[in-house]
Amino acid sequence: MKAPLYDEILNICQKIANASAEGNDEVRSNACKDLQKLCATNQNTPKDHPLQWEALGDFTEEGDLAIDIYEIALASADILKLPTFTASVYLAMAQRQQEFEETDKAIEYAKKAEIASKNIDSDELKQEIKTFLAEL
Repeated sequence: MKAPLYDEILNICQKIANASAEGNDEVRSNACKDLQKLCATNQNTPKDHPLQWEALGDFTEEGDLAIDIYEIALASADILKLPTFTASVYLAMAQRQQEFEETDKAIEYAKKAEIASKNIDSDELKQEIKTFLAEL
């Protein structure tokens, strides 16, 4: 991923997080719209990247919509052959399912994350997946 895109995603995510911490719904909403616009603009272009989709899924409050967005992230990770993002997105999907007390679905996604993590270098993500599965 090129640094300008990463920086843009990071800046938007920081705005969302800061606005959430301050309870500023208007700034949070506008920043979420900026992230949605970025994703839509980059979709199916050389700038398309799973990081932007995963971030959008993370900040999407409606659960089913978040899962749909994570599916786009998975497709992007597959196209770009980025197994670390595949594992990370599956973990995010599992965590979202756990929030909604859908334990069977959470386990299913967590196991997919574990399988995907066999092809990554991040020991931290591998451990996070392992810990999540153990807690289910």
